[in-house]
Amino acid sequence: MIQIINFGRAGNVNSVLNAFARAGAPARIVGKYRYGRSVRGVVLPGVGSFNVVPQMRKAVSDGYETLGREVPVLCICLGMQALFEGSGEASRVRGLGVISGEVRKLNAGMRLPELGWNRVRQESCDPLFAGIRNEEYFYFANSYAAFPRDRAEIIGTTEYGERFASAVRTGRWWGVQFHPERSGSAGERVIANFSRICGL
Repeated sequence: MIQIINFGRAGNVNSVLNAFARAGAPARIVGKYRYGRSVRGVVLPGVGSFNVVPQMRKAVSDGYETLGREVPVLCICLGMQALFEGSGEASRVRGLGVISGEVRKLNAGMRLPELGWNRVRQESCDPLFAGIRNEEYFYFANSYAAFPRDRAEIIGTTEYGERFASAVRTGRWWGVQFHPERSGSAGERVIANFSRICGL
């Protein structure tokens, strides 16, 4: 079973749950993560401001040491940004610190937020993108973007005025800036791939 963490302001939890149902993967929404033998994966979704990251951290604090070690984790949109140490959106808020780098407002010279379909260039061969063509379109809704310090942790990039990391991985932590649950067949494939990574 995959736990989808609803930390109170996740916003997109029901659509994420429906995406896993379409993939045939057992999943349920929980308010707080607790590790157990039945837990095969965790999803940290999120929309909105980096200011809500403390609620996200609190929702996983009881079993945080098992995340990424005992179970794979998929972080979506704000969830991906939360993987970093902090964000220019809320300078006093501490992120999860899983990945080093910065999260800053896009210097796009274009309308923000980026809202709609955009391409993801695969920067490495990763099981999260298995069976998905390079430069596939996914759905985005973001004004801020991540720039990891270690480029080896970038598995996908997107161009919106500038090139930013739209998918990252370190160990068994994955993050995607786009919304797979709103990205049609390509997004459904990402969900199915993560389910397989979880052994489901």
